[in-house]
Amino acid sequence: MNWIDSCMKKRKAYILMIFVFMSSGVGEMVHSQNACLINGLGDLRFSDASNGLNNESKLNNEIRITSGINIITAGQAVYDEGGSSITASKGVTFESPNLFIEGQEALINTDDETAILKNTHYFFSDIPARGSSEEFRIEEDNQFILIKPTYTTCNQLDQSWELIADEILIKEDEGEAKNIALRFKNIPVLFLPRLTFPTNDDRKSGFLVPSFGSSSKRGLEIEIPYYWNIAPNIDLKTTVNWMKKRGADMKSELRFLTPKQKVFIELNHLPSDDLFNDDRTYSRVNYQFNPSLNTQIEISGEYASDTSYFEDLSQSTNESSRTHLARDIVFKSFGKNWLMNIGMTNYQMLDNQPECLAIEICDQDDPYRLKPYMNFNGNWQSKESNINLDVNAELISFDHFQNKGGKRIRNRTTLSKIFNFSGIKVKPSIGIDYAKFKADSIGFRPEHIEADAKRTIPIYSLDVRANLIKISNDDDIRHSLQPRVMAVHIPYEDQSDFPFIDTLMPDFNYFQLFNENRFIGNDRIGDTSKISYGIVAKRTRIQSGKDLIEFTLGQTLHLRDEKIGIPGDSLRNSGSLTNLASLNIAMTESLNLKLDHYWDSDVDQLKRSQIGIEYRNSKSKHLNLSYRFRKQSIKQLHGTFSWPIRNQWSFIGHYKYSIKDRKTIDQFFGLNYETCCWSISAVSRKHLIYRNGETDSSFSIQFMLKGLGEFGTPINRLFEDGIFAYDES
Repeated sequence: MNWIDSCMKKRKAYILMIFVFMSSGVGEMVHSQNACLINGLGDLRFSDASNGLNNESKLNNEIRITSGINIITAGQAVYDEGGSSITASKGVTFESPNLFIEGQEALINTDDETAILKNTHYFFSDIPARGSSEEFRIEEDNQFILIKPTYTTCNQLDQSWELIADEILIKEDEGEAKNIALRFKNIPVLFLPRLTFPTNDDRKSGFLVPSFGSSSKRGLEIEIPYYWNIAPNIDLKTTVNWMKKRGADMKSELRFLTPKQKVFIELNHLPSDDLFNDDRTYSRVNYQFNPSLNTQIEISGEYASDTSYFEDLSQSTNESSRTHLARDIVFKSFGKNWLMNIGMTNYQMLDNQPECLAIEICDQDDPYRLKPYMNFNGNWQSKESNINLDVNAELISFDHFQNKGGKRIRNRTTLSKIFNFSGIKVKPSIGIDYAKFKADSIGFRPEHIEADAKRTIPIYSLDVRANLIKISNDDDIRHSLQPRVMAVHIPYEDQSDFPFIDTLMPDFNYFQLFNENRFIGNDRIGDTSKISYGIVAKRTRIQSGKDLIEFTLGQTLHLRDEKIGIPGDSLRNSGSLTNLASLNIAMTESLNLKLDHYWDSDVDQLKRSQIGIEYRNSKSKHLNLSYRFRKQSIKQLHGTFSWPIRNQWSFIGHYKYSIKDRKTIDQFFGLNYETCCWSISAVSRKHLIYRNGETDSSFSIQFMLKGLGEFGTPINRLFEDGIFAYDES
């Protein structure tokens, strides 16, 4: 009965695909080349069957056919040997783990391998969705015809929306639907007289679902995307975005893919912006070429026509706060234990003097252009002796927009060995960091920067860690304890002759506590003699994987005064302590508390702190409150919530306020109405979008038919970012 499995799997896939294509715009389907009905049905025999007239065999008792995980039942079956047909009646059902079909009658012709199922009703349990058809015909040459089919994800008590069609014809490579319509609350809202869709791996050209919205800086917006399937490995999506205040923006995204190449090109053009009084253009290119299995060439770059392009036309704070656009070309070669990059990096500056606001846009020097550079990273391990050799080397030539530049060569080689003492790992290591800088003879050079500078600094460390685990007697709770101690010694060597090219002070956290160098980058190696120690303790429910308690405590004892620093960084004295602690605790099944603090004993001040409370009582009840503090940078209050107010109605919101700047950074509030099969959301938002502190206001509406698609402005991402654990389903 393998033909049953094949036929039903294909039937399920086609019915589902037909009614989902409208939301995706591009359908994809893979199916077998074999017909659903195969030869051999003429050999069917019915035991305990009665012989009627005209060479008919009739089975009156319930028929039950099991084929793998599928079960077919019928109240009665008649086999006509003369006509080579089988008639199953008195209730025909098909059951599988994810699909249930119920029909009134099935007519199967064993000669031409065709079948007709009448008055069928089907249910997909994994979506869930259901539908019906007056007839489901299996024709010759792998063709399928559905007469008067329907599809919905609503239950029978609340059939709010439904897709209906007069007829759907499915061929080997293409399907065709006639007079397909979407009805909402029994009112037709969309009608298409004819629609074609692919029934194989090929994508098909056509319009995608449009979106709309409004904002104070762009006005009313309507986006209409069109997808063009140029070739199996080339496609183009073109979107016309009409903005009432600015005009019509044309956005094109081209993708090209071969076994060795991957290309993505994006081009946006807004002719004669009504507010800017000039053309606006943005372009982005990403190209990847793999000449061989262990080599790769990457080219990427961006261009914007003016410095305020993202502030005026983007829809997110991250985009509008961009200060420069990178352009890179890199040749990569790699082996089992090593990676080498050779490339160049350049930038387009969008703002030479960005202001520092609560959205964390701060003054910083323009980035250096690297032209060219080479870096090499290798790691070799001996499984027998547990000896590791790490090599990190680079050679770069750089310049700056302020006309200073030079060359730098650097190599850091580290040798280490891991000792394992009954679960306690001890790792001593020794490294040598060598660097040399040479300034260009032409160009500006600050007085404190010499023409040539070099350093050779040894790095010694000893790292000891363990992972202790205990399981409760009832196998429900896992207790884990992870202590760690690390000692580091890096002697002092004057490095003031090296310019700052790529070095910065990272955000201090538990992992940074156990880094040898306190800086990120290669311009400075921080002198230190320190001992860092910490512990991570967890209490976890094994079945669900939920951490009931996670406690982290770490501390660094500085054994001598620090002399190497970078602008904005305070040097620590001998005997000072750097501390951090965090606690995540599930106070109840619904209430979670998070604490995170980082402080320094030298200044006896808190450098970073965060307190957060999360309440989640059910799928629809979410409440998050938090306070964030970062010395000389951030002092913020943040709250998000999603709360039911009546029946299917819920109130949703997000609010972020800067106490330091006395300004609202981002806020949105909205209403959401949701049933089992559809929802509608309306959101009003106001957030910082310009670097000078100006805001943008917007209004969005999204209408979603679950299992089909969404219409309007895609605001799910806004909810997910603003509301912790938001579930768009």
